[in-house]
Amino acid sequence: MKYLSGEEIYVGDKVIADKSKGIVVAVIDTKLFTKEYAEGWAYLEKGCLVETEEMGLVHYPQIDEDLFLVERKKEL
Repeated sequence: MKYLSGEEIYVGDKVIADKSKGIVVAVIDTKLFTKEYAEGWAYLEKGCLVETEEMGLVHYPQIDEDLFLVERKKEL
């Protein structure tokens, strides 16, 4: 799954989602989840989950101009 810019979407990415700051907590297409979201979301089959400051948890079944990367998670 990729942003419209062509960059791959990863768990931990900081994003702007529908004008709200957020963080990618799951990439369902590749079955990558944070510990908090590992259970119960695979049934969605595709897309990604973003935990936003204003709207809470949002499922994006496909990526459009309302979701874009701000910063990658820094590796320790």
